[in-house]
Amino acid sequence: MRTELTQNEIDILANYRFVVAEPEKDVQIDFRPFMDPATMGVYLKKFNKGLKAPDLKTAASVFMKRHAFLAVVYLYSMSAFNKKLDVSPENIILADAIKDGLWLPEFYLKNKSTQVCPAGQRDEWRAEAVRHLFVDNLFPVMDAISKSAKISKLILWENVAVYIFWLYEKILSQTEDHEVKVRAADDFSFLVENAPGKLFGRYNNNPIAIYYSEPVYQEETDSYIRVRKTCCFSYMLKEKGSYCKTCPRTCGM
Repeated sequence: MRTELTQNEIDILANYRFVVAEPEKDVQIDFRPFMDPATMGVYLKKFNKGLKAPDLKTAASVFMKRHAFLAVVYLYSMSAFNKKLDVSPENIILADAIKDGLWLPEFYLKNKSTQVCPAGQRDEWRAEAVRHLFVDNLFPVMDAISKSAKISKLILWENVAVYIFWLYEKILSQTEDHEVKVRAADDFSFLVENAPGKLFGRYNNNPIAIYYSEPVYQEETDSYIRVRKTCCFSYMLKEKGSYCKTCPRTCGM
């Protein structure tokens, strides 16, 4: 069964760069070319200049970090609303925006109708929902980025993984809706422990599971953090001028 997002659901997703009003023409970016390495390479060079990044790898990593917010929007809808969005490349328009050295795109879906989880079929429905997000969108984009910028997919996957962990551990785990909290916890367990590699792309093993580890205590911030296994290169942006608090370059020192 297909249905629309409610206004309350739209308002919630708006916190994660989801928009329902079509962006102005001068900031629209058609998403489909991002699946092609050659076209992605051309865009990354342009993006690199606007971001004032020192090299293409930095631009590529930042691009993937920002695009990873699509996973936040999508998985929030899947876990909290039991609704599957259509994130096919042809259904997405990005609203381009670079402010103060940060690229913060917004996501506009041409077709905003959703597929509701059928009663008694959530395991099958969830598996297909996860496959759609990664196989139809994130993996092809990641593959194009990796090939055009010569950057390891290990970095790009961790850029996605950290936002998935944040969504489930910091956002959905805090909801007062008990049913949503239980469902989200089960979905998170599936994503990091049980989902087979084929749901993420051309993999035998789950590519985000390797990044899921126990947080460790960091004295400097008096908090527990999950140290990254790879560096995302954000420190290379002069405007930002600092390392991420989970950066392996500093946490291991």
